[in-house]
Amino acid sequence: MRNVAPQSSELGYTLVELLVALAVSSIVIAGTYAGYSFFSQQQQVLTAQTEVDRNALRAIDLFKSDVRMAGYLDYNDANVMLGNQAINIISSNPGNIIFVYDEYDTSGTLYRALIRYYLSPYTPPGGTSRNRLLREWRRCTNPASFCDLASSTPVYGGASGEPILDWVSSFTVQGLNAKSSGTYSGQFQTIQAYLLVQSPRKIEGTTRIVSKTFTVITRAKNVSLVP
Repeated sequence: MRNVAPQSSELGYTLVELLVALAVSSIVIAGTYAGYSFFSQQQQVLTAQTEVDRNALRAIDLFKSDVRMAGYLDYNDANVMLGNQAINIISSNPGNIIFVYDEYDTSGTLYRALIRYYLSPYTPPGGTSRNRLLREWRRCTNPASFCDLASSTPVYGGASGEPILDWVSSFTVQGLNAKSSGTYSGQFQTIQAYLLVQSPRKIEGTTRIVSKTFTVITRAKNVSLVP
């Protein structure tokens, strides 16, 4: 009998099969990368929005506290609070607003405070130019008379104030519901402010800028409640 050599069962891939496999693999890889890029960008957007919210809300809480305190006259203070002293809007847009009220320092000494909010341009060394919201905290040197920037001295933050919010594109203020009579006749009982805040974070692979608008409406309770 003749011995018959067994045939090899190993079969190779044709060039067409290799090209098809390569094309399918490329599509899968491209789809995976596109999905990863999309979800990565979404995560960056959420992180940037959270950062904007966190920073803005801290500054807004401080602003609202000063609005509520505007016009406060401590019962131990022999100096009168002039009717036009509590709230002074120097400029609506960009916002530049002053609040005056009695306060105690860290040693327990009563004094009259002047608080000012305004925008100031800022360019760090080698950085990007933008605006910052500053809070200027001052002590009135002659509380028996009208207190303004010229008749007050810095308490904290220096003569130009302390930056409390960075990357502020817009800050506007508006007085609402002016009082018609009483001690604070003509003074606004409500302050409305608008803030447009950007995130310094850049979204990779896009030109998108994450920003958010905040609307703040706060009652100046001392102006409203004092007859």
